[in-house]
Amino acid sequence: MKIETEALEDRQVQITVEIPDERLQAAMRSTARRLSRETRIPGFRPGKAPYNIIINKFGEEIVFEETLDDLGKDIYRQALEEAELDPYGPGSLDEVVSRDPLVIRYTVPLPPEVDLGSYREIRISWEDPQVTDDALEAVLEDLRQRRALIEPADRPAQLTDVVVLNISGELREPPDERDATLLDNKGVEVLVAEETDWPIPGIVEHLIDLEAGDERHFEYQFPEDYPSEDLQNLSADFHLTCLEVKSRIVPNWSDDLARNIGEYNDLLDLRLKIRGDLLERAQHQADAEFAQRVIEATIEGATISYPPLLLQDEVSEMRTELERRLTGQNLSLEDYLKIEKKTDEELRSELEPRAIERLNRALILGKLVEVEELEVGEEEVSSEIDRIIAPFKDQSEDIRKSFDNPMSRRHLTLDLLTTKAIKHLVAIAKDELEHIEGNLAEKTSKVASNEGVPDEDNPSKE
Repeated sequence: MKIETEALEDRQVQITVEIPDERLQAAMRSTARRLSRETRIPGFRPGKAPYNIIINKFGEEIVFEETLDDLGKDIYRQALEEAELDPYGPGSLDEVVSRDPLVIRYTVPLPPEVDLGSYREIRISWEDPQVTDDALEAVLEDLRQRRALIEPADRPAQLTDVVVLNISGELREPPDERDATLLDNKGVEVLVAEETDWPIPGIVEHLIDLEAGDERHFEYQFPEDYPSEDLQNLSADFHLTCLEVKSRIVPNWSDDLARNIGEYNDLLDLRLKIRGDLLERAQHQADAEFAQRVIEATIEGATISYPPLLLQDEVSEMRTELERRLTGQNLSLEDYLKIEKKTDEELRSELEPRAIERLNRALILGKLVEVEELEVGEEEVSSEIDRIIAPFKDQSEDIRKSFDNPMSRRHLTLDLLTTKAIKHLVAIAKDELEHIEGNLAEKTSKVASNEGVPDEDNPSKE
């Protein structure tokens, strides 16, 4: 059997194999015997019909195609062994180059290849996040506003009041295939304030002096820079009916108000803890954004190559994830595609850019784990399980059992490795890796030096 290989782009190899005629003929006769056993042929017992009878009955082309199904798989496996190729996944039989001699051509997908480049030289500036006084005051004001006392008011509406409305709106000249109705809400509460922009900016001028039972009609021209592009430059008629006016009294800040809001000792305690919460959130967001920048920089400096099959698999995985989410919303993927007026092929095309991003990220982090020899021990996995189940208290032990199997622990291990790889890259980008590695080496050294030293409280202990 003659084998020729040719490297293709995107981590693929083309294999061209020439099969000896005697092997093909033997395979053809084996196929003929199988067809003879599976088919009633007058005058012959099952499996005993001569070769030429089978050829005459089915045709040589049919027998050849049946033979190629089985023979092609055997030839492919043998070719991989002789060419010493380790495929990423199943290959494809591309074409029969010739019949005499029989020459078959396959395409073999190879495992992805990643060169991280000079990733250890990446440096990105970092600034610790800050919480401004304005941000703190905005949160505190929101908390104060939520404690407002709302009571019925037998008078015309004024600023800071709440009005209860029936409100509807229709487009005057709706575009083709667009429903004219914009909204039709009953009993909706609207704050009478300058900043209120629902259902339209400036609605406050139509709310001032409203009394229960009043009706108002007005037209609104959506500006050309309106956030919803499909409404830009369109006109609409709005109609509202006031059902009720409510006064809204916002309390002043005091220690008692702070204690009513939550578990705070006083107003100062509330301010300090809210600032701490905001700082923690800002830190999480800054960490995530910085990590993303580092990963993108690493990808940009790396060389990543993978077979098209790997991308197809990633797109299929994302499609499956979408289908799972839709099922949770009692919607099938088929119905979703009808609603969105998309074909499955169009959906896959839309998913592809995000699939490439996910694939590059996974390959980069996986290679980093390999190069940096990062590991996750069983103790770390157990600690992660403890962290996950901690909030569930009474149900924690039942939930723990769901993790008590090799597959779940392996998934957790992979997640922890990914997290460790990201932290490793971040430490490099912040130029903190040597400090971290130095501390680790120091701890390891101390542990090693203490091995075999008797415990002072228990001299007999080894």
